Amino acid sequence: MRDSTAIGYINKNMQENLGRTHMPGTDNNQWFYVLKCGSCGNEYYSNGTDIWQRKCPKCQGGKP
Repeated sequence: MRDSTAIGYINKNMQENLGRTHMPGTDNNQWFYVLKCGSCGNEYYSNGTDIWQRKCPKCQGGKP
């Protein structure tokens, strides 16, 4: 299994990690990462610790 913070990682909800930003995240020394929805193409931010479970806020009812 690939590390969820690796570029190209796709979680079980079809959210692809596009890479780390330079913005500090909101969870324990994390960074924000850009995720892209495999269904609708929406791009949004996620803490590194949440990538594995994120759902798209636009089409899957995930947190913004």
